Amino acid sequence: MSVPLKYGGKVKFKIGIVLVAATLSALATGWGSAAAQPASADHSADHTVAASDVNALACVGPGSPDGGAAACFDPHGEHLINCDLAADGHHPVAHYYRSTSPNTRRTISDSPTAGNCVDHNLADIPESGWIDVQSCNYEGDTALSCSGYVRVSANG
Repeated sequence: MSVPLKYGGKVKFKIGIVLVAATLSALATGWGSAAAQPASADHSADHTVAASDVNALACVGPGSPDGGAAACFDPHGEHLINCDLAADGHHPVAHYYRSTSPNTRRTISDSPTAGNCVDHNLADIPESGWIDVQSCNYEGDTALSCSGYVRVSANG
């Protein structure tokens, strides 16, 4: 499995050919109140990919301090990738705010298996927009390790 490179508190990934194909197909086919909400009722644009395939497109985001989870945002198509990086029995959760609804915390809590990521198409974030994203490693409903929020520009 490729290891994400850390840059100033951010994790920089490169997404592989498998994700490129998934991203292109997702483009043909997405993320109220301050309470956490599911990513989307329509998960048709979500794709599971191996973390080892994180090699061709650049995306940036935080990793949990314990190294078990990472969230990575690719502004080309507005994709947020939620990754489980460790076979520790825990699962990754990404919390984020987006410029189009800055007071609404949203949550992606799907549970890819260890060494895998799920690609979520956030869609409709303007080029001048951004997301503030946090990555956490959870045991059930309990956060074990969470990064701080990192702002990533949608202007790719």
